[in-house]
Amino acid sequence: MPRLGNASICCTADTVRRGAGSGRTNMTEQTFEEVVVKGETIRLEHSNVAIDDILLDEDNPRLRYMRESAPDKPLDELIRNLADAPKLRRDIEDNGGLRERVILRPTADGKYLAAEGNRRRVAVGDLHAKNPKDERWKWMPARVLPADMAPRNLAIMLADWHVTNKVKWDAHEKAGHIYQMSKVHKIPQDDIAIVLHASKTTVKRLLDAYTFMMERFTKVDEGAYKDLAGGTWSYFDELFRSKELRQHLTDDPEFGDKFCRWVGEKRLGQPVQVRKLAKILAHAEASKVFETTAANSAFASAQRIVETQEPEEGSDFFKLLAKMRESLTSAAQVKEILRIRTDKVARKRVLETYEAMVDFMHLADVDLPAGASANDQEAA
Repeated sequence: MPRLGNASICCTADTVRRGAGSGRTNMTEQTFEEVVVKGETIRLEHSNVAIDDILLDEDNPRLRYMRESAPDKPLDELIRNLADAPKLRRDIEDNGGLRERVILRPTADGKYLAAEGNRRRVAVGDLHAKNPKDERWKWMPARVLPADMAPRNLAIMLADWHVTNKVKWDAHEKAGHIYQMSKVHKIPQDDIAIVLHASKTTVKRLLDAYTFMMERFTKVDEGAYKDLAGGTWSYFDELFRSKELRQHLTDDPEFGDKFCRWVGEKRLGQPVQVRKLAKILAHAEASKVFETTAANSAFASAQRIVETQEPEEGSDFFKLLAKMRESLTSAAQVKEILRIRTDKVARKRVLETYEAMVDFMHLADVDLPAGASANDQEAA
């Protein structure tokens, strides 16, 4: 089966004269790429475009989560406030320009919309404002799309370039692009998996998680938490990675709203805590504490209850102990048993481990009566 986004690239040189005010360099040799998407050859022009003629894409699916979190703020301000924005700006400044061309779509009024490169547009714009006479920041190297390119084909092309690392995406950006391909362009998930070289399971998980964030978290309780959407993606990614929590979503129609509130209230302070949530919910007492205790201490309080009943949850030592206990009681260890019977070195290791365990038990004041098992002692 051919890839939907199979992009066969060929470049040709041509000389194009541009009139004044076109927003591009005058009389320059233009290079073109020909990209094949779903059987259609699309010609992308390489050009330097004036920074003031490049507009941010308000509908960019990979930035939509930020827009949901602060609909009244300008997009450039939201981008400028991203954690990695100063680093990106410094990198571009130190390098003396962009390493990779942005991707632009012509608009009806002679401007260009940043289909890919919004963050770089803000960074270069800031450098231009800082040094307006510096020629390096007056232009941006770009791939200019045909004005009539179908949005569906653009989505497929960008996905293909993501696979070949021409376009760098964070996890939430990849999920946002999958969301756009599926919800807006109605591309089947099987086809998206082919384009992204991803498994169908991965595509479904990312799509489900992003859909849940955009269509449930931002709307629950009349949009009470929509302003927080920009920093919550990882919570929903973790939610849909968990088999147990996905089962909760299936079994309990209210669980999804509860989870949204836990995230919105910061009852779950960090995304990694979602990985321990299933264990908490499996314990009635811990679950009750998690849902009723003050939000800032709910997770820690519930986790302590779980660790009291299951020491393995809070201790690497007890995790190793449980693994050892499982190995010692497993029928799969027949090979090791036979080896220990005849191998002196292996036998020595077992005796050393036994002695270490006995010494440790003495230090911990654990005495096992002769002839009694641990279960017998506990029952007594």
